[in-house]
Amino acid sequence: MALAVSFYDVVVWIHVTAVVVAFGALFAYPVFLAVNARAPLAQRAALHRAQIAFSRRVTGPAIGVILLAGVYLATDAKLWGKAWVGISFALLLVIAGLGSTVLRRGEERLEATADGGDEPGYGAALATVRTWTAVTLALIVVVLFLMTTKPF
Repeated sequence: MALAVSFYDVVVWIHVTAVVVAFGALFAYPVFLAVNARAPLAQRAALHRAQIAFSRRVTGPAIGVILLAGVYLATDAKLWGKAWVGISFALLLVIAGLGSTVLRRGEERLEATADGGDEPGYGAALATVRTWTAVTLALIVVVLFLMTTKPF
């Protein structure tokens, strides 16, 4: 019995799996940040070191897989003329940019202020990270909507 799975189907699976790997943990960050903010300041830096390591070692490479698989899928299916593809592609670049700049710098500042015992600095950095995490999550949800509904 032959499998009824095409190469395109495998690439769709890779694409979706990479999305879950790249962004799944980010949806838990608001909870992690809230719980961590109640811990003694000296203990908070460990979470932020883990966030930074995860971003560098997992999220960044997974975004590369999302991008490569998405380019293949859009090219193979001749979808580049569809607005939902172009918008999703542009938003992926924005999301990646936010993660590698604003969020990364914020996480590094959270780590540094926690290590340095700077509670006011930590509070300011936390507010910034929470805001940009919410913006990033909203953009991810928009892309998920576009990718699943293909509205235009």
